[in-house]
Amino acid sequence: MTVAAGAILWAFRFNLPSQPVSIEYVAEGDQVEPAWSDPTDCSNTTIYAACDFLPAIFIIFTEHSPQNIPLTALQMTFVCNQTVLLQATFKALEVIPGTGSNPGVGAPKIQNCGSWSWGSGQGYTGSYFNRLLYFQQVKPNLPVLSSGDVFVVYIHPPNNFCDRQGHCPDDDYHGVPIWCFAVPGACTIYLSYTQSPVTLIATIPFTQIEA
Repeated sequence: MTVAAGAILWAFRFNLPSQPVSIEYVAEGDQVEPAWSDPTDCSNTTIYAACDFLPAIFIIFTEHSPQNIPLTALQMTFVCNQTVLLQATFKALEVIPGTGSNPGVGAPKIQNCGSWSWGSGQGYTGSYFNRLLYFQQVKPNLPVLSSGDVFVVYIHPPNNFCDRQGHCPDDDYHGVPIWCFAVPGACTIYLSYTQSPVTLIATIPFTQIEA
């Protein structure tokens, strides 16, 4: 992916003086990213497919301490409508462009956002994580976090968006519901360090990010 210039919406440093881990990141809105490996939004299903562009947020990691934080020890939990929509390690959510058309067998899958469903309800619960978000490294296959690593978080397109099969609105699950950005407490990403001592590193409520 190419990180385009965009407005920096949220920049924080989380220092944990009594704990071993700290990170810095920025959240950039007003971005777009191609849908990944979805046959209804792409000309084909390869990683290099010509795909529709969807609105997105980039959460870019800029600094961290210590320098050797394993990706397997960092966990992302997305809580949506008081239920866990997606939970996995950074490593499990990683995408390496060019290595395949879909996440591998056993990859994390999207769960529920309370009682809310996307479009007609097709393709939501049980879809692979890349319909919602994915983690991409600046140095693929590195086992630790690097400055410049990024979470790409899709935003569900508006009702006037039509996919390549003519569904208007798009009937598939693509990204964060737009009301997440307006309803306090509706949608939050939690980033945690899972090795000893277990630490909540960051809390990212979507009401503090402008879509």
